[in-house]
Amino acid sequence: MAFFMDMEFLSKIPHELYGAFLLVSVFIENIFPPYPGDTVVVFAGYIAGTGHLSLVTVAIAIAVGNLASAALMYYFGLQVIDFIVGRLKNEKLRQVFSRQSLEKTHEWFTRYGFWAVVFSRFSAGIRFFVAIIAGMVKMHISVFLFAFLMATMIWNSILVYGGYTLGQNWNTLLNYIRFYSGIIAAVIAMALVIFGIRYYLKTRKKTV
Repeated sequence: MAFFMDMEFLSKIPHELYGAFLLVSVFIENIFPPYPGDTVVVFAGYIAGTGHLSLVTVAIAIAVGNLASAALMYYFGLQVIDFIVGRLKNEKLRQVFSRQSLEKTHEWFTRYGFWAVVFSRFSAGIRFFVAIIAGMVKMHISVFLFAFLMATMIWNSILVYGGYTLGQNWNTLLNYIRFYSGIIAAVIAMALVIFGIRYYLKTRKKTV
């Protein structure tokens, strides 16, 4: 997907349409994490630096696109997951998504949900799942959207500022983002492996 967002492609988008393109891009990014939305945001900062795009337009596009996609994924967790689980034939999968299994997650979200949503925004893979889980445990929608918007504006302000100040060297920032994303992905992978092992051992004890 990265080849789709190279300098040549982005430079061909008319500046007057880039605000709309930015909005659609950040919307897609939260639904399909592999989509390189950060690249689009950094380039928006570069265009703003040339005077061809208003920073107000950039901020509005980022806020609207992110809130719309976050609300959609929240609704997916709130409504669609229940619908799917009700039709699962595999009993083990049904237990994983059962209300009883989600009670601990609900308790955890009651305590740390706000900050979980905030920090999840700094990793594409995590924020994708956190938005769904927030819906599944019925986190208050206004709290969820406020936390998501706050983190969104912090993260994207960094990206826009980088593109704005680096100018034609905006691509340099993406190298740092890729390195950062790689570290986050490795940490998540390790955490999932540890969780999987602990879950396996726990279930195995119950069957013995």
